[in-house]
Amino acid sequence: MDEMRKKIIIQEINSWKESRMLPEQYCNYLLALYCQGELPPSKSIETGSKKTASFPGC
Repeated sequence: MDEMRKKIIIQEINSWKESRMLPEQYCNYLLALYCQGELPPSKSIETGSKKTASFPGC
């Protein structure tokens, strides 16, 4: 897949995740698919005592 196209798709998935258009689990699954199993450096967001990893892009 073209790298530019892949980056655009990943940006869209991240915007869906931020706006909660899709459940977080779905977005994480799609990001893992488009990142081909490679996890990008994750940012941790603390919500109470629970940490959630976000995928800023691959």
